[in-house]
Amino acid sequence: MTIGFLFLIVAFLLAASFYTYLQDRRLQSVSISALRMASWNLAQLGNEAGALDRELHLTAAGVGNPDDLALRYDILWSRYDYLLTNAESRATRDHDDNQARLEELFSQLRQLEQPLAAQLATPGDWKSVLTDWNEQKTGIQRLVIDNFVGNEANRLVTAVEASRERLSNLRILTLGALVAVFLYMALAVSFVRKQARVDPVTGLPNALRLHSIRGVDRQTSIITCEIREFQLVISDYGTEGAHRLLRHFTRQLRKQLLSEDELIHASQSEFVLLIAHRKSETVSSIIEGLVDASNFDWRIGNSVLHISATFGVDPECDDGSLTWDARHQRAHRALTQARLENRTFYINGEDLRRRLQEEQKIHAGLLRFLNNEPSSLGLHLVYQPIVSASNRNYITGAEVLLRCKEATLGFVPPNRVVDLCERFGLGVELGRWLFRQVALETGQLYEGMDFGGSISLNLNPAMLNSNLVNDIQALLIDAGVPGNALCMEITEDNAALEFKVINTLISRLRELGVAFALDDFGTGHSSLEYVRELKVDRLKIDRCFVDGIELSNDKARFLGSIIAMAEQAYMKSVIEGVENEAQWQLVEKLGGTLIQGYHAHRPMALNCYINLLLDANSSYPTQAMNEQKRYGN
Repeated sequence: MTIGFLFLIVAFLLAASFYTYLQDRRLQSVSISALRMASWNLAQLGNEAGALDRELHLTAAGVGNPDDLALRYDILWSRYDYLLTNAESRATRDHDDNQARLEELFSQLRQLEQPLAAQLATPGDWKSVLTDWNEQKTGIQRLVIDNFVGNEANRLVTAVEASRERLSNLRILTLGALVAVFLYMALAVSFVRKQARVDPVTGLPNALRLHSIRGVDRQTSIITCEIREFQLVISDYGTEGAHRLLRHFTRQLRKQLLSEDELIHASQSEFVLLIAHRKSETVSSIIEGLVDASNFDWRIGNSVLHISATFGVDPECDDGSLTWDARHQRAHRALTQARLENRTFYINGEDLRRRLQEEQKIHAGLLRFLNNEPSSLGLHLVYQPIVSASNRNYITGAEVLLRCKEATLGFVPPNRVVDLCERFGLGVELGRWLFRQVALETGQLYEGMDFGGSISLNLNPAMLNSNLVNDIQALLIDAGVPGNALCMEITEDNAALEFKVINTLISRLRELGVAFALDDFGTGHSSLEYVRELKVDRLKIDRCFVDGIELSNDKARFLGSIIAMAEQAYMKSVIEGVENEAQWQLVEKLGGTLIQGYHAHRPMALNCYINLLLDANSSYPTQAMNEQKRYGN
C-alpha cells in the first residue's frame, strides 16, 4: 500500500512536469539576448531616423548644417547596412517580415540620395524631398512599433507569464505532494514502530518494549519465564504448531494477571512479567499460580504434549536505586539458576546473591589456578580404591577424584567446579590439568612398583571432542601411564551428546589400550539405550540401587538383574556406594565384579593409596600379570 501511494504521487508529479515541459518547449527557441539585441537595433534605427529628420527640417528652414545632414544620412545608411548584413542582427531580420521591410526602406533611402545631394548643391524647394522622407520615416516608425508592441511580442510576453504561472502551480503541487508524502510516511513510520513493538503471534509487546523501559517501581516484581518444551514443539510440529502453543500459553498466563500487570513476549520462548504490588498476595503465591497455569497437557492433532515452564523472580525490593536493567538481569539470573537446578522457579534473594558471589570468586580462582598464577583456590586429587567383590584386599585400581578448596569458602563440591568450568569454557583446560597431574602423581606407581591396576578418570562434557585422543596420548601415555591402565568414565549426561561421536572416540582410544566405563548408570532417563548403543567396558552402577538392598528383597533382586545385564553385555560391573557388610555380602552373592564404596575404602591422598598398596595384607595386579592375560598365558 505504501509503495502504491508513493508511485501515484511520483507519477502525478512526472505528468505535471511533462505537461509544463511541453507547454514551454517553444519558448526555448527564443533567446532573451537575441531579443534584447533586436530591440536595441530597431531602437537605434528609430533614433538615427529621428536625428536625420531634425537635420532635414533645420536645413529646409535654412538654419541647418549641410555637413551634419550628410553625416546623419550616412549614419542611417550604415544602420540599414548593419541590420541587413551583420550576423548579430539576424534576430531582427528573422522576425516576421522584417527582412523585406528593411530592404524596402533601405531602397527608399538610397533613392533619396540623389534628390538630397542636388538640393544641397543648389538650394531650392525641399517639399518633394521632405515628402519622400516622411513616407520613409512613417515606415520606420511602423516597423519599430510593430516589433515592440506587435502580436508576436504580446504572445511572447503572454507565453512567459503563462509559463511562470505553470511553474508556480507546479511548485505548489510539488510542495503539496511532499507534504502529503511526509504526513503519510510519518503515519507509516508510527504504524510500523507500533507494529514492530508488538509480537505478531501473541499480540503482546515484544523485546523492544524491554528496551524502552526506563524504570519500574520498587514494589513491582519482575518475573522471567521460559517454556521448557518449546524446541521439541518446533522440531515435531513445525512453526505453526509452535505459534499455536505460544498463543495458548499466553492465554494461560493472562488468566493469572491483573489489569495493572504487564506481560511481554521477550523472545521465541521467553516472557517477562511485570507484576504490580498486591496487598493480599505474596510473590510466592503469585509464582505458584503462574507455575500451575503454565503446567498443562496441550493437545495438537492426535497428540498430547505436556507443557511446563521455568520461572525466575526478582521480587519487590527495598533498594530504589536499582535500575531496570539490573533488576531484569537479576530475574534472568534466577531463571538461569532454576534451569541449572531443574526447578520450576527460583526467587532472587540473599542466598542467590551469595551463591553468585561465591561463583564469581571460584571462577576467578579457577582462571588464576589454571594459568599457574597465585590463586585463592586450590585443586588436588584423591584416589578411591576399587576392589574385587570376592576379595576386598585385592585392589584392582582407583578412581581419581577432584577436590577443591577456596581460601574463604573452604571446601567446594567438585561437581560445582566442573559445572562452572563447563559454563565458562574452562572444561578442556580443567581436563588437561587433571591429565597432567595424574601423570605426575601416578608415574611412580607404574615405573617403581610394577603396578598394573587401573586409573579411572572422569571426563567432563567439554573434553568429548576430536582432541581427546591426542590429549590422552600426549599428557598421560607419553608421560608414563600405560594405556591399558587407563579407564575413562563418561556419565549418561555426557553420552547424550552423540552416540556416534563417542563410539568413534572409544574405538580410537581402545587401540591405545584405554578402557571406557559408563558412570552413574541408572540416574538418567535412557540408561538401557546407552548400554545398548555405547561400546563401553565397564558399567558403574549408581549407589541409589545399593541403598537399602539389605532391607528389601525387591531392591536386591533389581540390583541383581542389573548386574546380570552387565555380564550378558560382556561388561564388568562396578558397584558404587557399598556402605556396610550386609550390602557387601549381597553384592558378592549377586555376582558383582568390583566394589567402590566407603565400606571398602574412602577416598585418600596418593601417599595413603601407595601405603595401602604396599600393605602386607593388600595385593594388586602387576604389569607382568596384565601381559600374561593379554597373550592368554
